[in-house]
Amino acid sequence: MSQNDFARRRLLLYLALGVLLLAIPLLITAASESPAQAPEPSPSAEEPVYIEASLEDAGEASFEDIPLEESAQTGSALPAPDDTSAPDATEQTAQEEAPEWNYETSTITVHIGRHQQDNFVYYAADIQLTDPSQFSYAFANERFDAGTEALSDIAERNNPLLAINGDYCGFHNNGVIIRGGELFRKQNSARQMLIVDKNGDLSVLVDRSEKQGVVADRLMEEGVLHTFEFGPTLVENGQAVEMDSAIVRVEDGYLEPRTAIGQLGPLHYLVIVVDGRSEGYSEGCDLPTLQQLFLDHGAQIAFNLDGGGSTTLWFNGKVINHPASGEERKVSDIVMFMR
Repeated sequence: MSQNDFARRRLLLYLALGVLLLAIPLLITAASESPAQAPEPSPSAEEPVYIEASLEDAGEASFEDIPLEESAQTGSALPAPDDTSAPDATEQTAQEEAPEWNYETSTITVHIGRHQQDNFVYYAADIQLTDPSQFSYAFANERFDAGTEALSDIAERNNPLLAINGDYCGFHNNGVIIRGGELFRKQNSARQMLIVDKNGDLSVLVDRSEKQGVVADRLMEEGVLHTFEFGPTLVENGQAVEMDSAIVRVEDGYLEPRTAIGQLGPLHYLVIVVDGRSEGYSEGCDLPTLQQLFLDHGAQIAFNLDGGGSTTLWFNGKVINHPASGEERKVSDIVMFMR
């Protein structure tokens, strides 16, 4: 090969190498550039976007997809609850006129009905106990003759299931007062006495001519649980008792709030509470009417307790009747039925 041929080939090689060096950057630039992506279409107004609700948000409900638009309308990631229409006015009135309260365990059963008569409202509480000790009592301020308190305050401190006002023994000085088997007073009295014996059975003492100290000693020897001094006796041996108008006003038309207690059978009691002194709601009733209520409910014995502004029925944590003055009158003592 001549020297000229060698020079030409070397020149061509340099030219090819130069072209290659110029092409490499162009190839690299072209490879690094990607084609433009088409923009995603915006969601249609007719196709809602869904989000997932968690169990924490939905309580016990399962996972479910919920439209975002619905979430924005209700202010929550969960759908709004179904609209619940108001109860029919007639149905609501009927419920207000005749509600019931029920409680049942292995130791106590209570059924309370609210009843409407022509001009008064009354509550009938059917109470079945399993032990006489459940028929109990409490004093205001936790001791005998220590002033007065609202019944609800006394009850909340002692936690019965049901409580009513007693005989207001802290207001009067009559007769023999035994509570919880303890003798607190023995004075002469013309009133009638309700006796709760050691078995929880009710009886009455009408003849008070005997010295009451002797009566008190005898009752204590018999193991009597409680005595209440008020009256009159309404029912005895399942029959209406003639009430002595010289002791208490019994004439027809003397309408008042009333509290009374009776017995249906062993450890089976009936409490009747009558609202009164409330025009347009409940005027109250007279004693003959109260007596008839106990007969209608099958009482074998029934006894009238303090009434008027004292009349209060407390059940499972609250007063359920309507005390005469619009609020509870403070009382000295209450009757309790324990859980």
